[in-house]
Amino acid sequence: MKKIILLVAAAMVVMGAAGVQAAGKSGSAAQLFKAKCSACHSDAIALHMKKDRQGWESTVKMMQQKRPNFISDQDAQKIVNYLVSQSAGKKK
Repeated sequence: MKKIILLVAAAMVVMGAAGVQAAGKSGSAAQLFKAKCSACHSDAIALHMKKDRQGWESTVKMMQQKRPNFISDQDAQKIVNYLVSQSAGKKK
């Protein structure tokens, strides 16, 4: 029974990691945001911030510099677009 539980747990970990990689490659902007940004911090941190496009571009660029090659320029633009859409209507 313990072996079955360990096998199931290992399979879940592998499937979860594959899901994060897939989200980063071809998923929605929300999935991409979660895959890339929550790798380092809670996604709630970013979703509660109130920034305009320029503010998000600056923030995402800073994150790219912290982890080179983790967020491509193409992914960064998708993430910025997503964050701008989530910030719309929030008071500064």
